[in-house]
Amino acid sequence: MVVSFAGLALAGLMSFSPAVSSAALPAGEKDSLGAQAQLEIAKQDRRKANKTSGEEKRAILEGTIAQYQKVLELYGEDGPACAEASFRIGEIERSLGDAPGARAAFETTLRYGKDAPLFAARALNELGHLARRSGDAAAAIAAYERVLAEFPVEEAEAVKSLTWIGKVEAGRGNAEKARSAWLSIADRYPALPVQAVRAADLAALDALEGGDTDTAQEIVNRTRARFSADNKDQPWWSPEVEEALGKMKAPARLAAPEPAEPEPAEED
Repeated sequence: MVVSFAGLALAGLMSFSPAVSSAALPAGEKDSLGAQAQLEIAKQDRRKANKTSGEEKRAILEGTIAQYQKVLELYGEDGPACAEASFRIGEIERSLGDAPGARAAFETTLRYGKDAPLFAARALNELGHLARRSGDAAAAIAAYERVLAEFPVEEAEAVKSLTWIGKVEAGRGNAEKARSAWLSIADRYPALPVQAVRAADLAALDALEGGDTDTAQEIVNRTRARFSADNKDQPWWSPEVEEALGKMKAPARLAAPEPAEPEPAEED
């Protein structure tokens, strides 16, 4: 894009300081719309972009960034609105291939973490993804671990963090750390059993990749025993949990251990 989020930040035009741009506005301009109304304008622009492609889409998205930026400039004291605006800017910058701009936006979201912990947790996961894609595994894990340390109540995001910690560690050849991350989900976040089953499947598949069929089978058996409808003492069962158990890939690999075609990388 012609003027990137990061470039504006470096130029001092996007400092995100609540007192900077608001004070310079003519009387009455700040309250002409309101933060939520300004967010809605930006969201409408983004929806328009979804119906286009190519340069037309890029142009609309660049305009959308400007609309979200107005939230930061005009309503800097509204933490939740600014957290959402900066996070959305990061998403758009990422989609446009501007990793530095996306990183700057997601880091801005963290400034509003106290007022908007969900968006802050999501921003940390996005920062982890950016680091992972750039090949910096250590920085990726550090970002994911911050979610667990700083926003543990955002359980869905914390589970995503643990899942990706496992994947990054597995990619680094640290099988024990990877499986520990995946298998910890069941105990740390019992309210999210579907995610726990999926993570256990990753752990079992990783064991199979390492040729450890006994460990893989043990993980499968333990997961089924804990989460299936046959366990009358557990509170986690639901049709969704049963579906997740049925979709586990490790049992099929254990039953037919012939080499399988590599699976496509998971999107994130």
